[in-house]
Amino acid sequence: MQRRSMRIFAVALVGLIALTGCGKKGRSHDSGLGGFVSGGSGGDNPASGPTDLPTGLPTDLPSGVPSDLDVPSYGAPSPSYTYSAPPTYNSDGTNDITATGCDYDESTHSFQYTLNLRNPETQSMHYSITIEWENQSGGSLLGSDYKSVTVASGSSQTLSATSYRYLTEQTSFTCKVTSALKYPSST
Repeated sequence: MQRRSMRIFAVALVGLIALTGCGKKGRSHDSGLGGFVSGGSGGDNPASGPTDLPTGLPTDLPSGVPSDLDVPSYGAPSPSYTYSAPPTYNSDGTNDITATGCDYDESTHSFQYTLNLRNPETQSMHYSITIEWENQSGGSLLGSDYKSVTVASGSSQTLSATSYRYLTEQTSFTCKVTSALKYPSST
């Protein structure tokens, strides 16, 4: 009787294994857990895939799916403004000046010099001008003046340069513009 119960037990165990699929590798349990593949022993090769996959599955895209999808390119954005280089100009304004009337007024004890300034640039320019009177015989400085003026594009302006000095003897002197720096006006 004991042998018979062992056989029934063995048949029941084999039937249970066959129904649940617990003894087979690569099969999933139908337990409602999403079909996870049951693990095997630690000796399985994890890189090997299942060998009993169905055949005849499609490998290409379904029909109606475009093969050349329009993917936006993200290059450099195009500027919404245009850049133009600032106008060029000559920072030396001495060529824009014509000077006349180099003189000494004995009644006011002052050196005189008249500057005619014309701005040839396409923009308003600011001029910083230094004028000097020198002794012609020794080259020593007798007087100086400084003028700062803004002149509109294409316009002219007349300036009077003056330096006061009391002379006690006859002196020969020269008048000259020693520097005339110009730069674009901010106004």
